[in-house]
Amino acid sequence: MPVYVVKAVDEEGEPILGVFQELQAGQARIGWSYRDNLDLRLIQGKLNRGESLTPEENDAKRCLGFLTRVEVGDYLLYPHQPQRGQFSVVQVTGEYGYLNKAEGLGDDDWSDFRSFRPCSKTPEAIDMYDEIVPAQLRRRLGRPGRFSKVYNTEAFFMFLRELPEAGRQQDGSNRPSMQRIHGELRKSIPIALHREFSGADLSRKYCPDLFERMGYDPHVQEGPAEAGSDIIVTVNNPLLPDEIEFRIGVQVFAYEGDVEAEALRIKLKQLLGGWEDNSLNYGVLLTTGRCSAEAGRMLREHNRNNPNRLVRLIEGDDLADLFLKYFPPAVE
Repeated sequence: MPVYVVKAVDEEGEPILGVFQELQAGQARIGWSYRDNLDLRLIQGKLNRGESLTPEENDAKRCLGFLTRVEVGDYLLYPHQPQRGQFSVVQVTGEYGYLNKAEGLGDDDWSDFRSFRPCSKTPEAIDMYDEIVPAQLRRRLGRPGRFSKVYNTEAFFMFLRELPEAGRQQDGSNRPSMQRIHGELRKSIPIALHREFSGADLSRKYCPDLFERMGYDPHVQEGPAEAGSDIIVTVNNPLLPDEIEFRIGVQVFAYEGDVEAEALRIKLKQLLGGWEDNSLNYGVLLTTGRCSAEAGRMLREHNRNNPNRLVRLIEGDDLADLFLKYFPPAVE
């Protein structure tokens, strides 16, 4: 969804009074709308007819995107509202409208901010230096311009996901930034693994290397002899005699996107089908995909009903965490 920045400050950069209260009431206002003829619909009509604009209308035209570009569902950011160093976020819920002079902001001699879009009622304002605000978004909020589109929205939506955690100031550490970088890597690593180790390469090449780095002894099985487990991982506990080992069967499948319940059920059935033949104590389903909520519920239900055949799911984000831990960057 598109994101736009709306400036509602005076020439000294001070917040225009009343804008934040209107956001809280469900109306997103924009300025340069202090006369009846500055209704953006009228200006658009004149432009469509090829008519010349007055100096005031030409000035207000710089906000025309508030009418022509903004759509229901888009986000509007209001820097320095209600106070300097804060900003407010709303989502557009309705079409453009224009208020009369009595409904504008200001006094009887100067009534402005009559252009508006209905919006979701804004929560509390956010401190620009709250640790959930990426530096890129903070810089974007500080750029000049009455009304402008945010073309690189990644930082904004990252902030939006963390919005429930708002209220903490920066403590001088890099922790929040590192957390965001880690979050981005967790999303991209499964995609890269699927690209570099597609099909059987995931079980033949990548997983054995991973399990060895984790300190385990993996044995790759192929063909009919695999009996539902692409890899058998043996774990020897130093507290037990050498001849006693814990056997884990791993069913591996490269997958792109969401893994639905039926696809996971098929893999689980394959793993369980060879449980006795492989003398398993535990099972693992490992995939580069991300399982749907229904798929996760299906596996949890299996584990509740089959305590002697427990199966763990290692999906995209889990696989990314293991990659970051056991494959650190190094110069070969």
